[in-house]
Amino acid sequence: GLGREFALQFSAAGSRLALCDLDMDGLAETQRLTGDDGSRVSLHTVNVSDRQQVNQFAENAIAIHGAVDILINNAGITLTPQVFTDIPPAQFDKVMAINFSGVYNGIHAFLPHLLQRTEASIVAISSLGGLVGLYGYSPYCASKFAVSGLCESLQSELAGTAVSVLLVHPGGVKTDLMRNAPNLESTSAREAADFTFRRGALQTPQQVVGKTLKAMRKNKRQIILGADARAVYAMRRLLPRRFPSLVRMIFSQVMFGSEGNNP
Repeated sequence: GLGREFALQFSAAGSRLALCDLDMDGLAETQRLTGDDGSRVSLHTVNVSDRQQVNQFAENAIAIHGAVDILINNAGITLTPQVFTDIPPAQFDKVMAINFSGVYNGIHAFLPHLLQRTEASIVAISSLGGLVGLYGYSPYCASKFAVSGLCESLQSELAGTAVSVLLVHPGGVKTDLMRNAPNLESTSAREAADFTFRRGALQTPQQVVGKTLKAMRKNKRQIILGADARAVYAMRRLLPRRFPSLVRMIFSQVMFGSEGNNP
Protein backbone atom coordinates (compact mmCIF):
# COMPACT_ATOMS: atom_id res chain seq x y z
CA GLY A 1 0.00 0.00 0.00
CA LEU A 2 0.91 3.66 0.31
CA GLY A 3 2.84 3.24 3.55
CA ARG A 4 5.22 0.70 2.07
CA GLU A 5 5.64 2.76 -1.10
CA PHE A 6 6.50 5.88 0.92
CA ALA A 7 9.14 3.83 2.70
CA LEU A 8 10.59 2.52 -0.56
CA GLN A 9 10.74 5.89 -2.31
CA PHE A 10 12.16 7.74 0.70
CA SER A 11 14.69 4.96 1.21
CA ALA A 12 15.73 5.19 -2.44
CA ALA A 13 16.34 8.91 -1.86
CA GLY A 14 18.68 8.08 1.03
CA SER A 15 16.37 8.84 3.95
CA ARG A 16 16.51 7.19 7.33
CA LEU A 17 13.13 5.72 8.27
CA ALA A 18 11.16 5.09 11.45
CA LEU A 19 8.29 2.85 10.37
CA CYS A 20 5.30 2.01 12.53
CA ASP A 21 2.44 -0.45 12.12
CA LEU A 22 0.54 -3.06 14.10
CA ASP A 23 1.92 -5.78 11.81
CA MET A 24 5.60 -6.38 12.62
CA ASP A 25 5.89 -9.04 9.91
CA GLY A 26 4.71 -6.51 7.35
CA LEU A 27 7.21 -3.96 8.66
CA ALA A 28 10.02 -6.49 8.43
CA GLU A 29 9.10 -7.20 4.82
CA THR A 30 9.11 -3.49 4.04
CA GLN A 31 12.56 -3.18 5.60
CA ARG A 32 13.77 -6.11 3.51
CA LEU A 33 12.46 -4.46 0.35
CA THR A 34 14.37 -1.28 1.13
CA GLY A 35 17.58 -3.32 1.21
CA ASP A 36 18.42 -1.95 4.65
CA ASP A 37 20.81 -3.87 6.88
CA GLY A 38 19.33 -2.38 10.03
CA SER A 39 21.36 0.82 10.02
CA ARG A 40 18.85 3.20 8.42
CA VAL A 41 15.42 1.72 9.15
CA SER A 42 13.85 1.21 12.57
CA LEU A 43 10.64 -0.74 13.12
CA HIS A 44 8.02 0.09 15.74
CA THR A 45 4.81 -1.71 16.71
CA VAL A 46 2.31 1.10 17.25
CA ASN A 47 -1.46 1.47 17.38
CA VAL A 48 -1.84 5.00 16.04
CA SER A 49 -5.18 5.45 17.83
CA ASP A 50 -3.38 5.02 21.19
CA ARG A 51 -1.90 8.38 22.16
CA GLN A 52 0.57 6.97 24.65
CA GLN A 53 1.92 4.52 22.09
CA VAL A 54 2.35 7.28 19.52
CA ASN A 55 4.09 9.53 22.05
CA GLN A 56 6.47 6.70 22.86
CA PHE A 57 7.03 6.09 19.16
CA ALA A 58 8.04 9.71 18.70
CA GLU A 59 10.49 9.51 21.60
CA ASN A 60 11.96 6.26 20.29
CA ALA A 61 12.28 7.51 16.71
CA ILE A 62 14.11 10.66 17.79
CA ALA A 63 16.34 8.73 20.17
CA ILE A 64 17.32 6.25 17.45
CA HIS A 65 17.71 8.60 14.50
CA GLY A 66 18.62 11.83 16.25
CA ALA A 67 15.99 13.91 14.46
CA VAL A 68 12.79 13.71 12.45
CA ASP A 69 12.24 16.07 9.53
CA ILE A 70 9.19 14.57 7.81
CA LEU A 71 6.04 13.07 9.33
CA ILE A 72 3.82 10.99 7.03
CA ASN A 73 0.33 10.38 8.44
CA ASN A 74 -0.88 7.50 6.30
CA ALA A 75 -2.58 4.87 8.49
CA GLY A 76 -6.23 4.47 7.55
CA ILE A 77 -9.11 2.02 7.26
CA THR A 78 -12.58 1.98 5.78
CA LEU A 79 -15.69 -0.11 6.11
CA THR A 80 -17.26 -1.66 3.06
CA PRO A 81 -19.94 0.69 1.72
CA GLN A 82 -23.17 0.75 3.73
CA VAL A 83 -25.69 3.40 4.64
CA PHE A 84 -25.34 5.29 7.90
CA THR A 85 -28.25 3.57 9.65
CA ASP A 86 -26.69 0.14 9.08
CA ILE A 87 -23.30 1.00 10.64
CA PRO A 88 -22.76 -0.14 14.25
CA PRO A 89 -21.49 2.76 16.38
CA ALA A 90 -18.41 0.75 17.43
CA GLN A 91 -17.36 0.37 13.79
CA PHE A 92 -17.93 4.07 13.11
CA ASP A 93 -15.82 4.91 16.17
CA LYS A 94 -13.01 2.60 15.02
CA VAL A 95 -12.74 4.36 11.67
CA MET A 96 -12.65 7.76 13.38
CA ALA A 97 -10.08 6.58 15.94
CA ILE A 98 -7.59 5.37 13.34
CA ASN A 99 -8.19 7.80 10.48
CA PHE A 100 -8.55 11.01 12.47
CA SER A 101 -7.26 10.43 16.00
CA GLY A 102 -4.26 8.65 14.50
CA VAL A 103 -3.37 11.78 12.53
CA TYR A 104 -3.98 14.00 15.54
CA ASN A 105 -1.82 11.79 17.75
CA GLY A 106 1.02 11.75 15.24
CA ILE A 107 1.06 15.50 14.74
CA HIS A 108 0.67 16.20 18.46
CA ALA A 109 3.60 13.92 19.28
CA PHE A 110 6.02 15.11 16.61
CA LEU A 111 5.18 18.80 16.05
CA PRO A 112 7.17 20.22 18.98
CA HIS A 113 10.27 18.51 17.59
CA LEU A 114 9.53 19.48 13.98
CA LEU A 115 9.29 23.13 15.01
CA GLN A 116 12.90 22.94 16.18
CA ARG A 117 14.15 21.86 12.74
CA THR A 118 15.35 24.33 10.12
CA GLU A 119 12.98 22.73 7.60
CA ALA A 120 10.27 20.14 8.23
CA SER A 121 7.14 18.71 6.64
CA ILE A 122 3.88 17.12 7.73
CA VAL A 123 2.01 15.09 5.12
CA ALA A 124 -1.52 13.86 5.75
CA ILE A 125 -3.17 11.37 3.41
CA SER A 126 -6.77 12.47 3.20
CA SER A 127 -8.94 11.34 0.27
CA LEU A 128 -11.52 12.36 -2.27
CA GLY A 129 -13.71 11.51 0.73
CA GLY A 130 -12.10 14.43 2.55
CA LEU A 131 -13.41 16.83 -0.11
CA VAL A 132 -16.92 15.48 -0.82
CA GLY A 133 -19.32 13.22 1.05
CA LEU A 134 -19.60 9.88 -0.73
CA TYR A 135 -22.61 7.58 -0.68
CA GLY A 136 -22.05 4.62 1.63
CA TYR A 137 -18.86 6.00 3.20
CA SER A 138 -20.08 8.25 6.01
CA PRO A 139 -17.51 7.20 8.66
CA TYR A 140 -14.64 7.31 6.19
CA CYS A 141 -15.67 10.73 4.86
CA ALA A 142 -16.27 12.09 8.36
CA SER A 143 -12.76 11.04 9.38
CA LYS A 144 -11.12 12.42 6.25
CA PHE A 145 -13.02 15.73 6.43
CA ALA A 146 -11.74 16.01 10.00
CA VAL A 147 -8.18 15.41 8.79
CA SER A 148 -8.62 18.09 6.12
CA GLY A 149 -9.98 20.61 8.62
CA LEU A 150 -7.21 19.94 11.11
CA CYS A 151 -4.48 20.30 8.50
CA GLU A 152 -5.93 23.43 6.92
CA SER A 153 -6.00 25.03 10.38
CA LEU A 154 -2.39 23.99 10.93
CA GLN A 155 -1.39 25.47 7.58
CA SER A 156 -2.58 28.84 8.89
CA GLU A 157 -1.12 28.42 12.35
CA LEU A 158 2.26 27.25 11.06
CA ALA A 159 2.60 29.89 8.33
CA GLY A 160 5.91 31.60 8.80
CA THR A 161 7.46 28.64 10.61
CA ALA A 162 9.82 26.02 9.21
CA VAL A 163 7.01 23.40 9.12
CA SER A 164 4.92 22.94 5.99
CA VAL A 165 1.71 20.90 5.86
CA LEU A 166 0.60 19.04 2.74
CA LEU A 167 -2.88 17.55 2.33
CA VAL A 168 -3.14 14.73 -0.21
CA HIS A 169 -6.54 13.81 -1.66
CA PRO A 170 -6.25 10.69 -3.82
CA GLY A 171 -9.10 9.03 -5.63
CA GLY A 172 -9.12 5.24 -5.83
CA VAL A 173 -5.71 3.63 -5.29
CA LYS A 174 -4.94 -0.04 -5.86
CA THR A 175 -4.17 -1.02 -2.26
CA ASP A 176 -5.50 -3.48 0.32
CA LEU A 177 -7.75 -0.81 1.86
CA MET A 178 -10.98 -2.68 1.12
CA ARG A 179 -9.53 -6.15 1.72
CA ASN A 180 -8.69 -5.05 5.27
CA ALA A 181 -12.12 -3.56 6.03
CA PRO A 182 -12.88 -4.42 9.67
CA ASN A 183 -16.52 -5.30 8.97
CA LEU A 184 -15.56 -8.20 6.68
CA GLU A 185 -15.22 -11.61 8.28
CA SER A 186 -14.82 -14.28 5.60
CA THR A 187 -11.94 -14.69 3.17
CA SER A 188 -14.33 -14.87 0.24
CA ALA A 189 -15.95 -11.57 1.23
CA ARG A 190 -12.55 -9.91 1.49
CA GLU A 191 -11.49 -11.19 -1.91
CA ALA A 192 -14.73 -10.05 -3.53
CA ALA A 193 -14.54 -6.59 -1.97
CA ASP A 194 -10.88 -6.27 -2.92
CA PHE A 195 -11.57 -7.26 -6.53
CA THR A 196 -14.40 -4.75 -6.90
CA PHE A 197 -12.40 -1.96 -5.29
CA ARG A 198 -9.24 -2.52 -7.32
CA ARG A 199 -11.21 -2.76 -10.55
CA GLY A 200 -12.46 0.79 -10.03
CA ALA A 201 -9.22 2.26 -8.67
CA LEU A 202 -7.32 4.27 -11.27
CA GLN A 203 -3.99 4.86 -9.52
CA THR A 204 -1.12 2.80 -8.16
CA PRO A 205 0.70 3.51 -4.89
CA GLN A 206 3.81 4.32 -6.91
CA GLN A 207 1.98 7.08 -8.78
CA VAL A 208 0.42 8.62 -5.67
CA VAL A 209 3.64 8.62 -3.65
CA GLY A 210 5.71 9.93 -6.56
CA LYS A 211 3.35 12.86 -7.06
CA THR A 212 3.24 13.51 -3.32
CA LEU A 213 7.02 13.76 -3.12
CA LYS A 214 7.02 16.18 -6.05
CA ALA A 215 4.38 18.30 -4.29
CA MET A 216 6.50 18.33 -1.13
CA ARG A 217 9.51 19.60 -3.06
CA LYS A 218 7.36 22.38 -4.53
CA ASN A 219 6.01 23.24 -1.05
CA LYS A 220 2.40 22.75 -2.13
CA ARG A 221 -0.40 22.82 0.42
CA GLN A 222 -2.94 20.50 -1.24
CA ILE A 223 -3.09 18.10 -4.16
CA ILE A 224 -6.00 16.18 -5.69
CA LEU A 225 -4.80 13.02 -7.39
CA GLY A 226 -6.57 10.91 -9.99
CA ALA A 227 -9.04 11.61 -12.77
CA ASP A 228 -11.83 10.12 -10.65
CA ALA A 229 -11.15 12.48 -7.74
CA ARG A 230 -10.88 15.53 -9.97
CA ALA A 231 -14.09 14.62 -11.85
CA VAL A 232 -16.20 14.05 -8.74
CA TYR A 233 -14.85 17.19 -7.06
CA ALA A 234 -15.62 19.24 -10.17
CA MET A 235 -19.11 17.72 -10.34
CA ARG A 236 -19.91 18.95 -6.84
CA ARG A 237 -18.72 22.46 -7.64
CA LEU A 238 -20.53 22.69 -11.00
CA LEU A 239 -23.76 20.87 -10.03
CA PRO A 240 -24.22 21.47 -6.30
CA ARG A 241 -27.97 20.83 -6.23
CA ARG A 242 -27.81 17.63 -8.28
CA PHE A 243 -24.62 16.33 -6.75
CA PRO A 244 -26.16 14.20 -3.93
CA SER A 245 -28.37 12.27 -6.34
CA LEU A 246 -25.59 11.92 -8.91
CA VAL A 247 -23.04 10.60 -6.44
CA ARG A 248 -25.67 8.23 -5.02
CA MET A 249 -26.33 6.87 -8.50
CA ILE A 250 -22.63 6.42 -9.26
CA PHE A 251 -21.46 4.90 -6.00
CA SER A 252 -24.49 2.73 -5.27
CA GLN A 253 -24.00 1.02 -8.64
CA VAL A 254 -20.23 0.77 -8.57
CA MET A 255 -19.84 -0.41 -5.00
CA PHE A 256 -23.08 -2.24 -4.22
CA GLY A 257 -23.61 -3.88 -7.60
CA SER A 258 -26.51 -3.57 -10.00
CA GLU A 259 -28.99 -5.37 -7.73
CA GLY A 260 -28.22 -3.13 -4.77
CA ASN A 261 -28.72 -4.05 -1.14
CA ASN A 262 -29.43 -0.66 0.39
CA PRO A 263 -32.26 1.83 -0.11
